[in-house]
Amino acid sequence: MQSQAIRADAAVGSDFFQPIIKLLTSNLSLRIAIICMLLVIVLDRLFVTFIFPVYENVLPSPDQLSWLNIDAGYSPIVWTVYLGSILASITVVVSLAAQSAPKLIDLYMENVPTMSYVWWTMACAAHCYTLKLLPEIGYDVSPSLVFNYHVLFPVFLFTNFPFVLAVLLSTKTHNVIKQVLGGSKSIFRNLAQQETRKKTKEAYPKEQLQLFEAQNQLIDLLTFTPYKEPKALIIEGLGELLRFYVEFKHQLPNSFFKVQPSIREDISFKTMQDEMKTIEETKLFFEQKSLRLIGNVYITFLEKGDFDLSTLCVEQVGMLGRKGIELKDDDLITMIMVRLNTHLRFALKHGMYNNEPRNLYNLIFHYGLFTNALVEAGMVDRVKTCFFYLTFYNAECFKAVRQSPAVGFILDVIATEMQKIMIRIDELNWDSEVHDTLLKSFLLLDNPTGSERDQLVSFFTNSHGIRLLHIGLALHYMAKGDRTRARVIAKDTLQDRNLLGEEVFLRNMKIIFARLRFSGPTFWEDTDRGNLNIYYSPHADHLDEFGTMQQEFLGEARAEEAALKVED
Repeated sequence: MQSQAIRADAAVGSDFFQPIIKLLTSNLSLRIAIICMLLVIVLDRLFVTFIFPVYENVLPSPDQLSWLNIDAGYSPIVWTVYLGSILASITVVVSLAAQSAPKLIDLYMENVPTMSYVWWTMACAAHCYTLKLLPEIGYDVSPSLVFNYHVLFPVFLFTNFPFVLAVLLSTKTHNVIKQVLGGSKSIFRNLAQQETRKKTKEAYPKEQLQLFEAQNQLIDLLTFTPYKEPKALIIEGLGELLRFYVEFKHQLPNSFFKVQPSIREDISFKTMQDEMKTIEETKLFFEQKSLRLIGNVYITFLEKGDFDLSTLCVEQVGMLGRKGIELKDDDLITMIMVRLNTHLRFALKHGMYNNEPRNLYNLIFHYGLFTNALVEAGMVDRVKTCFFYLTFYNAECFKAVRQSPAVGFILDVIATEMQKIMIRIDELNWDSEVHDTLLKSFLLLDNPTGSERDQLVSFFTNSHGIRLLHIGLALHYMAKGDRTRARVIAKDTLQDRNLLGEEVFLRNMKIIFARLRFSGPTFWEDTDRGNLNIYYSPHADHLDEFGTMQQEFLGEARAEEAALKVED
């Protein structure tokens, strides 16, 4: 037991002094030490040669003045005490702060200002020790004594307290996050410089490991901290770092994208060994790692009910996707679509089990922004794919309505985002065939695949949102003079008559027309997206004309039914 206690105490002591040991033994630290020592010597010689003669002449010159009478016996002790206080301050502050931010120790091993100040203080102390020794063997070091006591020591006294405060401030979570993110960016810049200078290596295991360790430390820090502000800063920082990287990666050496064994064993890639070749070919190992980490914390935020933070995760994924669209990076766009669908599935499960649509509401909004960016870029096939996914998840949400009625609102949200995209497609004058194909997908939202008739009747008897948004799109077409597509929508509305019966159909249309005619652009309550009314249409003045179209098709349907009865 005693030996175990001794080993435990030794381990604690080792951990306590770890910051100082690393601080004084790294290669960067030793280089700074040499520079500080040489700088003190050079400044000493400059002072002795140019400044001390002037300094001596300015002072009064009484008889028997001798610089050798200066009592310097106390000076080494003072320097030693102050040097100890500096080292103790760093050790205590960094060791305590590292308990909640493990990356902090590693940061201080590469923190040039901190190492420079510590080694500068040591160089000044060494200068003082030397001045104590040389007079004892007969050297006149009076000018150097003046330099040490009247220049170096006052400078140290005036900078000691600000330095300790700076160390304290640098251990704040915000500053640690910024330093970690800044370190990752520095690695990318250094790699780009190697590519520019044609000094690339065959592999970069150290750099890859440093990047992954930095990300793991950020996620650990996010887990440790109980406050939302630093968590949000980490998520936003990861997103900003990813956007910086994807815009910067074409400048990096090709050998950097060869995944090293240490990275293959990373926890994010443990289950993806079969895909490593594809990840190397597409050069997406860093994005894959980052998006997996964001996905993990997204699930955590879902479970804890942190809606704002979970939305922030999805926002960063969507922003990365829009950056990929801007750069025309097909592999990245595909990855983002997969991640958005994955987040949508997790949000749907959470919403279904908790009867809570809030995460889905926010996620669909960012999904819509991503799809709209595809529209702006003219990526037709990608937009078709997104419409397929939205239609698919619309059906999944409809299935979940029985268990979680609140999820029914998400059907309207999906329809809202698709309506926005259809309007933008019309404004950009896309190919008519593509336009009509996407319109058909939009009109399928009120007829989810695999749905039972009884559930459809029960739901759409009282829920008018999807059909209202269909008619809102028709009003847009009519305002733009496109009567053909408006008639397509008017005819499609008659499916409600076949499903619900004419009485319920007419009642629902009356309600929808009233909502479109009298509702404004804003709602009287606030949501995560503000108080925007998603059902508002600025073209309500075309409702009467649309009603006439609808009545025309209704008359034709009645005539066909009457003819069939006569034949029977």
